[in-house]
Amino acid sequence: MLEGRVILKQGREKKLRHLYPWIQQGEIAEVQGSPTPGALVQVYAKEGNFVGVGTYNPKPRFPVRLLSLQEEPIDQAFFVRRLQRALSLRQKVVSDTNAVRILFGESDGIPGLIVDQFGDYLVVQVRTAGMERLKPLWLSALSEVLNPKGILERSEMESRREEGLCPHTQTLLGEMPEYIPIHESGLEFLVPTQWGLKTGFYIDQRDNRRQLARQIQPGERVLDLFCYTGAFSLYAARAGAQAVGVDILPDATALAQRHAEMNHLEATWLTANAFDWLVEAQGRGEQYDWILLDPPAIAKTRGQRDSLKWAIWKLVYNALPLLPEGGRLVVCSCAYQLDLSIMIDTVRLACTDRGRALWVDDVSFQSPDHPFLLQFPESLYLKCLWLRVG
Repeated sequence: MLEGRVILKQGREKKLRHLYPWIQQGEIAEVQGSPTPGALVQVYAKEGNFVGVGTYNPKPRFPVRLLSLQEEPIDQAFFVRRLQRALSLRQKVVSDTNAVRILFGESDGIPGLIVDQFGDYLVVQVRTAGMERLKPLWLSALSEVLNPKGILERSEMESRREEGLCPHTQTLLGEMPEYIPIHESGLEFLVPTQWGLKTGFYIDQRDNRRQLARQIQPGERVLDLFCYTGAFSLYAARAGAQAVGVDILPDATALAQRHAEMNHLEATWLTANAFDWLVEAQGRGEQYDWILLDPPAIAKTRGQRDSLKWAIWKLVYNALPLLPEGGRLVVCSCAYQLDLSIMIDTVRLACTDRGRALWVDDVSFQSPDHPFLLQFPESLYLKCLWLRVG
């Protein structure tokens, strides 16, 4: 049900017609009617021409998130169409796994909604008041198209507070097991539904894990920092490497060991602060052929970017003494706020300060079931630098 109209300032409709889905506070000339947080509104250009339909919330920096450039009802059938289109894309770009991101918010035309499929179950994240209000519609669409055994909402991100929403977790449909079994490239994993990070498993690193496995040589030593539940380490171990995974979460390293046993692989798991552990490893004179650095996205806003830059500088600076000439370093960042050019510059400063040369062998991104929409730069968030040490 439409609750009002949003009239844009002169010329502000151009980027929307070019498929950018967000409208900032300063781009709005007038709000007609009295739309409540999360309500559907029509958007018009200053001249009176229709632009699109979206959700409205006066609280955040981006009050309007566009759903469609057509005058169409936003109903269950709308969400079914968007979901079917997203599934068609995934069928073309994803294989050898039953863990897939089937809806990636704005990139799939549904701003504020993330849906991951783990086997027979779905885990969702609701990021906006608009998607909270529209929950009955998209929830029915998910049930109709996918018929899952259960749907779990893990909307625990702090960014919900800007939308006037509290972080929370709840089961939306059916029953959820404590662990969901999945497979990827012939490896078996368990997705923790109660304590796992994000939606429980880092689907976005799938292709990067496969790339690592293709390059590992038997007998190489691999250090996987921020290893979480051990996926990178186990790909390396299966390729014949001696893998060491380090994470600060005891539950994560315990599950990593369980994963190793499930897959009949051997790896070493250490529960420790990765920053401190790197310094201690230097003192012990440890050496590795590969070091993987995949820290969490501590920069959620532009104001927090310097903290992440400092963290990456520190990690790279302290990792380099553990690598011989010809050693390989993989540095990842899943924070949009740290774009590729800033990330490269941060790593360059660290290796210069350490007096080591670094060559870039490759740059990779998130797996294609997290599609990067060119007209929406924010959808490119995961960057990985594949580096060779001199």
